[in-house]
Amino acid sequence: MNEPEGRSLRPAVDDGGATVAAANLRAIVAMSLAMGSFACGDTLMKLASTSVPTSELLFIRGAVIFVVSLSVAFFTGALRELRHVFERAMGGRIVGDVSSGWLFQSALARLPYADLTAIGQLSPMMLTAASAIFLAERVGWRRWTATAVGLLGILIIVRPGGSTFSWWALVGIASVCCTTLRDLSTRGINRRVPAILIMTLSAGAVTVAALAVAPFSNWQWPDQALMLKLSGAAMFSLLGQLGVIIAMRTGEVSAVVPFRYTIILFSIVSSVVVFGHLPDALTFLGIAIVVLAGLYTFYREQKLRRLAARQS
Repeated sequence: MNEPEGRSLRPAVDDGGATVAAANLRAIVAMSLAMGSFACGDTLMKLASTSVPTSELLFIRGAVIFVVSLSVAFFTGALRELRHVFERAMGGRIVGDVSSGWLFQSALARLPYADLTAIGQLSPMMLTAASAIFLAERVGWRRWTATAVGLLGILIIVRPGGSTFSWWALVGIASVCCTTLRDLSTRGINRRVPAILIMTLSAGAVTVAALAVAPFSNWQWPDQALMLKLSGAAMFSLLGQLGVIIAMRTGEVSAVVPFRYTIILFSIVSSVVVFGHLPDALTFLGIAIVVLAGLYTFYREQKLRRLAARQS
Protein backbone atom coordinates (compact mmCIF):
# COMPACT_ATOMS: atom_id res chain seq x y z
CA MET A 1 0.00 0.00 0.00
CA ASN A 2 1.64 3.45 -1.26
CA GLU A 3 0.17 6.76 0.19
CA PRO A 4 1.01 10.58 -0.79
CA GLU A 5 2.14 13.34 1.54
CA GLY A 6 -0.67 15.88 1.66
CA ARG A 7 -0.41 19.47 2.78
CA SER A 8 -2.98 20.19 5.47
CA LEU A 9 -5.21 23.24 5.15
CA ARG A 10 -8.12 24.51 7.23
CA PRO A 11 -11.54 24.65 5.57
CA ALA A 12 -11.74 27.46 3.05
CA VAL A 13 -14.93 28.79 4.70
CA ASP A 14 -14.95 29.07 8.48
CA ASP A 15 -18.03 31.07 9.43
CA GLY A 16 -19.00 28.96 12.41
CA GLY A 17 -18.67 25.63 14.15
CA ALA A 18 -21.30 24.03 11.92
CA THR A 19 -19.30 24.84 8.80
CA VAL A 20 -16.11 23.40 10.27
CA ALA A 21 -17.93 20.29 11.48
CA ALA A 22 -19.47 19.73 8.03
CA ALA A 23 -16.07 20.15 6.35
CA ASN A 24 -14.49 17.73 8.82
CA LEU A 25 -17.23 15.19 8.18
CA ARG A 26 -16.64 15.38 4.42
CA ALA A 27 -12.90 15.04 4.98
CA ILE A 28 -13.35 12.04 7.30
CA VAL A 29 -15.55 10.31 4.72
CA ALA A 30 -12.96 11.05 1.99
CA MET A 31 -10.11 9.69 4.13
CA SER A 32 -12.03 6.55 5.07
CA LEU A 33 -12.97 5.91 1.44
CA ALA A 34 -9.35 6.47 0.45
CA MET A 35 -8.18 3.84 2.94
CA GLY A 36 -10.86 1.47 1.63
CA SER A 37 -9.59 2.09 -1.91
CA PHE A 38 -6.01 1.33 -0.91
CA ALA A 39 -7.17 -1.89 0.78
CA CYS A 40 -9.09 -2.94 -2.35
CA GLY A 41 -6.05 -2.24 -4.51
CA ASP A 42 -3.74 -4.22 -2.22
CA THR A 43 -6.20 -7.12 -2.16
CA LEU A 44 -6.24 -7.24 -5.96
CA MET A 45 -2.43 -7.10 -6.06
CA LYS A 46 -2.19 -9.98 -3.58
CA LEU A 47 -4.63 -12.03 -5.64
CA ALA A 48 -2.63 -11.30 -8.79
CA SER A 49 0.68 -12.21 -7.14
CA THR A 50 -0.09 -15.92 -7.35
CA SER A 51 0.34 -16.06 -11.12
CA VAL A 52 3.13 -13.70 -12.26
CA PRO A 53 6.42 -12.26 -10.90
CA THR A 54 6.50 -9.13 -8.77
CA SER A 55 8.30 -7.14 -11.47
CA GLU A 56 5.55 -7.84 -14.01
CA LEU A 57 2.84 -6.89 -11.52
CA LEU A 58 4.55 -3.59 -10.75
CA PHE A 59 5.18 -2.88 -14.43
CA ILE A 60 1.56 -3.32 -15.50
CA ARG A 61 0.08 -1.44 -12.55
CA GLY A 62 2.73 1.29 -12.81
CA ALA A 63 2.12 1.71 -16.54
CA VAL A 64 -1.63 2.16 -15.99
CA ILE A 65 -1.07 4.72 -13.22
CA PHE A 66 1.54 6.53 -15.31
CA VAL A 67 -0.70 6.87 -18.36
CA VAL A 68 -3.68 8.09 -16.33
CA SER A 69 -1.71 10.51 -14.13
CA LEU A 70 0.29 11.83 -17.12
CA SER A 71 -2.98 12.57 -18.94
CA VAL A 72 -4.29 14.44 -15.91
CA ALA A 73 -1.01 16.35 -15.56
CA PHE A 74 -1.15 17.33 -19.22
CA PHE A 75 -4.74 18.57 -19.22
CA THR A 76 -4.37 20.44 -15.92
CA GLY A 77 -1.16 22.19 -16.99
CA ALA A 78 0.91 20.55 -14.26
CA LEU A 79 3.63 19.68 -16.78
CA ARG A 80 4.57 23.36 -16.89
CA GLU A 81 6.22 22.89 -13.50
CA LEU A 82 8.41 20.05 -14.76
CA ARG A 83 11.52 22.25 -14.57
CA HIS A 84 11.20 22.34 -10.76
CA VAL A 85 11.41 18.59 -10.25
CA PHE A 86 15.05 18.03 -11.16
CA GLU A 87 16.49 18.21 -7.66
CA ARG A 88 17.93 15.90 -5.03
CA ALA A 89 14.71 15.68 -3.03
CA MET A 90 12.80 14.29 -6.01
CA GLY A 91 15.54 11.73 -6.58
CA GLY A 92 15.32 10.61 -2.97
CA ARG A 93 11.55 10.32 -3.23
CA ILE A 94 11.76 8.20 -6.37
CA VAL A 95 14.34 5.86 -4.82
CA GLY A 96 12.17 5.49 -1.72
CA ASP A 97 8.99 5.02 -3.72
CA VAL A 98 10.44 2.38 -6.05
CA SER A 99 12.09 0.48 -3.21
CA SER A 100 9.07 0.60 -0.89
CA GLY A 101 6.72 -0.51 -3.65
CA TRP A 102 8.94 -3.42 -4.58
CA LEU A 103 9.50 -4.58 -1.00
CA PHE A 104 5.84 -4.14 -0.03
CA GLN A 105 4.59 -6.15 -3.00
CA SER A 106 7.14 -8.90 -2.36
CA ALA A 107 5.99 -9.16 1.27
CA LEU A 108 2.32 -8.83 0.30
CA ALA A 109 2.56 -11.97 -1.83
CA ARG A 110 3.78 -14.01 1.15
CA LEU A 111 2.37 -12.51 4.37
CA PRO A 112 -1.20 -12.25 5.71
CA TYR A 113 -2.53 -8.94 4.44
CA ALA A 114 -3.74 -7.68 7.83
CA ASP A 115 -0.34 -8.37 9.43
CA LEU A 116 1.54 -6.50 6.70
CA THR A 117 -0.86 -3.55 6.91
CA ALA A 118 -0.30 -3.35 10.66
CA ILE A 119 3.47 -3.34 10.12
CA GLY A 120 2.99 -0.45 7.69
CA GLN A 121 1.42 1.66 10.45
CA LEU A 122 4.89 2.04 11.94
CA SER A 123 5.57 4.59 9.20
CA PRO A 124 4.41 7.78 11.03
CA MET A 125 6.57 6.96 14.04
CA MET A 126 9.60 6.19 11.89
CA LEU A 127 9.06 9.46 10.03
CA THR A 128 9.11 11.31 13.36
CA ALA A 129 12.36 9.61 14.35
CA ALA A 130 13.93 10.23 10.92
CA SER A 131 12.94 13.91 11.08
CA ALA A 132 14.81 14.22 14.35
CA ILE A 133 17.89 12.45 13.04
CA PHE A 134 18.17 13.88 9.53
CA LEU A 135 16.27 17.19 9.69
CA ALA A 136 17.28 18.16 13.23
CA GLU A 137 13.64 18.54 14.28
CA ARG A 138 13.10 18.53 18.03
CA VAL A 139 11.53 15.31 19.26
CA GLY A 140 10.89 15.00 22.97
CA TRP A 141 11.07 11.90 25.14
CA ARG A 142 7.32 11.30 24.85
CA ARG A 143 7.43 10.82 21.09
CA TRP A 144 10.60 8.74 21.32
CA THR A 145 8.80 6.57 23.87
CA ALA A 146 5.78 6.28 21.56
CA THR A 147 8.09 5.16 18.76
CA ALA A 148 9.66 2.52 21.03
CA VAL A 149 6.20 1.31 22.07
CA GLY A 150 5.20 1.11 18.41
CA LEU A 151 8.25 -1.07 17.73
CA LEU A 152 7.17 -3.30 20.61
CA GLY A 153 3.79 -3.67 18.93
CA ILE A 154 5.50 -4.69 15.69
CA LEU A 155 7.57 -7.29 17.56
CA ILE A 156 4.37 -8.76 19.00
CA ILE A 157 2.91 -9.02 15.49
CA VAL A 158 6.07 -10.43 13.92
CA ARG A 159 7.16 -12.60 16.90
CA PRO A 160 10.78 -13.30 15.84
CA GLY A 161 11.86 -16.76 16.90
CA GLY A 162 8.27 -18.00 17.21
CA SER A 163 6.62 -20.72 15.17
CA THR A 164 4.65 -18.16 13.16
CA PHE A 165 7.65 -15.96 12.32
CA SER A 166 8.36 -15.26 8.66
CA TRP A 167 11.48 -13.58 7.34
CA TRP A 168 9.22 -11.76 4.92
CA ALA A 169 8.04 -9.68 7.88
CA LEU A 170 11.50 -8.09 7.85
CA VAL A 171 10.94 -7.24 4.18
CA GLY A 172 7.71 -5.51 5.26
CA ILE A 173 9.65 -3.51 7.86
CA ALA A 174 12.25 -2.63 5.21
CA SER A 175 9.44 -1.30 3.01
CA VAL A 176 8.42 0.99 5.89
CA CYS A 177 12.00 2.31 6.05
CA CYS A 178 11.88 3.07 2.31
CA THR A 179 8.48 4.72 2.74
CA THR A 180 10.09 6.94 5.39
CA LEU A 181 12.78 7.94 2.88
CA ARG A 182 10.04 8.74 0.34
CA ASP A 183 8.03 10.88 2.75
CA LEU A 184 11.09 12.61 4.19
CA SER A 185 12.27 13.50 0.68
CA THR A 186 8.78 14.74 -0.25
CA ARG A 187 9.11 17.46 2.38
CA GLY A 188 12.03 18.93 0.46
CA ILE A 189 10.36 19.04 -2.96
CA ASN A 190 9.59 22.50 -4.31
CA ARG A 191 6.01 23.36 -3.30
CA ARG A 192 5.33 24.60 -6.83
CA VAL A 193 5.42 21.01 -8.06
CA PRO A 194 1.79 19.72 -8.17
CA ALA A 195 0.97 16.42 -6.47
CA ILE A 196 -0.19 14.89 -9.75
CA LEU A 197 3.22 15.57 -11.31
CA ILE A 198 4.99 13.91 -8.38
CA MET A 199 2.65 10.94 -8.75
CA THR A 200 3.37 10.75 -12.50
CA LEU A 201 7.13 10.73 -12.07
CA SER A 202 6.98 8.13 -9.31
CA ALA A 203 4.76 5.83 -11.38
CA GLY A 204 7.08 6.24 -14.35
CA ALA A 205 10.11 5.36 -12.24
CA VAL A 206 8.41 2.23 -10.84
CA THR A 207 7.46 1.15 -14.37
CA VAL A 208 10.99 1.64 -15.75
CA ALA A 209 12.58 -0.15 -12.77
CA ALA A 210 10.24 -3.12 -13.19
CA LEU A 211 10.98 -3.27 -16.92
CA ALA A 212 14.73 -3.27 -16.22
CA VAL A 213 14.33 -6.45 -14.16
CA ALA A 214 12.29 -8.19 -16.88
CA PRO A 215 15.26 -10.11 -18.39
CA PHE A 216 15.85 -11.76 -15.01
CA SER A 217 12.21 -12.71 -14.37
CA ASN A 218 9.91 -15.26 -15.92
CA TRP A 219 7.33 -12.88 -17.35
CA GLN A 220 4.17 -14.31 -18.85
CA TRP A 221 1.65 -12.85 -21.23
CA PRO A 222 -1.13 -11.54 -18.93
CA ASP A 223 -4.59 -12.95 -19.46
CA GLN A 224 -7.77 -10.90 -19.27
CA ALA A 225 -8.44 -11.73 -15.61
CA LEU A 226 -4.96 -10.58 -14.58
CA MET A 227 -5.25 -7.34 -16.55
CA LEU A 228 -8.59 -6.61 -14.89
CA LYS A 229 -7.07 -7.17 -11.43
CA LEU A 230 -4.06 -4.97 -12.09
CA SER A 231 -6.04 -2.23 -13.83
CA GLY A 232 -8.45 -2.27 -10.90
CA ALA A 233 -5.54 -2.08 -8.46
CA ALA A 234 -4.13 0.92 -10.34
CA MET A 235 -7.47 2.76 -10.32
CA PHE A 236 -8.02 2.03 -6.62
CA SER A 237 -4.54 3.40 -5.92
CA LEU A 238 -5.30 6.60 -7.83
CA LEU A 239 -8.67 6.98 -6.10
CA GLY A 240 -7.03 6.45 -2.75
CA GLN A 241 -4.40 9.12 -3.36
CA LEU A 242 -7.08 11.50 -4.61
CA GLY A 243 -9.15 10.84 -1.50
CA VAL A 244 -6.22 11.59 0.79
CA ILE A 245 -5.54 14.88 -0.99
CA ILE A 246 -9.22 15.91 -0.77
CA ALA A 247 -9.39 14.94 2.90
CA MET A 248 -6.23 16.83 3.87
CA ARG A 249 -7.31 19.94 1.99
CA THR A 250 -10.89 19.94 3.28
CA GLY A 251 -10.82 19.18 6.99
CA GLU A 252 -8.74 19.90 10.04
CA VAL A 253 -5.69 17.70 10.43
CA SER A 254 -6.58 16.72 14.00
CA ALA A 255 -9.95 15.40 12.84
CA VAL A 256 -8.82 13.71 9.64
CA VAL A 257 -5.45 12.00 10.13
CA PRO A 258 -6.58 9.46 12.79
CA PHE A 259 -8.90 7.97 10.18
CA ARG A 260 -5.87 6.77 8.22
CA TYR A 261 -5.94 3.84 10.62
CA THR A 262 -9.26 2.66 9.18
CA ILE A 263 -7.15 0.83 6.61
CA ILE A 264 -6.43 -1.75 9.31
CA LEU A 265 -10.15 -2.48 9.65
CA PHE A 266 -10.46 -2.82 5.88
CA SER A 267 -7.42 -5.10 5.74
CA ILE A 268 -8.81 -7.37 8.47
CA VAL A 269 -12.12 -7.66 6.60
CA SER A 270 -10.21 -8.44 3.40
CA SER A 271 -8.06 -11.04 5.16
CA VAL A 272 -11.11 -12.81 6.55
CA VAL A 273 -13.50 -12.54 3.58
CA VAL A 274 -11.09 -12.90 0.64
CA PHE A 275 -8.19 -14.94 2.06
CA GLY A 276 -9.88 -16.77 4.94
CA HIS A 277 -7.32 -15.59 7.51
CA LEU A 278 -8.30 -14.16 10.91
CA PRO A 279 -5.41 -12.62 12.89
CA ASP A 280 -4.85 -14.28 16.28
CA ALA A 281 -5.18 -12.59 19.67
CA LEU A 282 -1.50 -11.60 19.91
CA THR A 283 -1.64 -10.00 16.47
CA PHE A 284 -4.70 -7.99 17.49
CA LEU A 285 -2.81 -6.87 20.62
CA GLY A 286 0.17 -5.79 18.52
CA ILE A 287 -2.11 -3.92 16.12
CA ALA A 288 -3.76 -2.08 19.03
CA ILE A 289 -0.37 -1.07 20.45
CA VAL A 290 0.89 0.21 17.08
CA VAL A 291 -2.28 2.23 16.44
CA LEU A 292 -2.33 3.79 19.93
CA ALA A 293 1.37 4.67 19.70
CA GLY A 294 0.81 6.24 16.28
CA LEU A 295 -2.19 8.24 17.49
CA TYR A 296 -0.25 9.50 20.50
CA THR A 297 2.67 10.54 18.27
CA PHE A 298 0.25 12.49 16.08
CA TYR A 299 -1.42 14.06 19.15
CA ARG A 300 1.93 15.28 20.50
CA GLU A 301 2.95 16.72 17.12
CA GLN A 302 -0.31 18.65 16.86
CA LYS A 303 0.01 19.95 20.41
CA LEU A 304 3.55 21.17 19.78
CA ARG A 305 2.50 22.87 16.52
CA ARG A 306 -0.30 24.73 18.29
CA LEU A 307 2.11 25.80 21.03
CA ALA A 308 4.64 27.04 18.47
CA ALA A 309 1.91 28.95 16.62
CA ARG A 310 0.85 30.75 19.81
CA GLN A 311 4.44 31.71 20.61
CA SER A 312 5.17 33.07 17.12
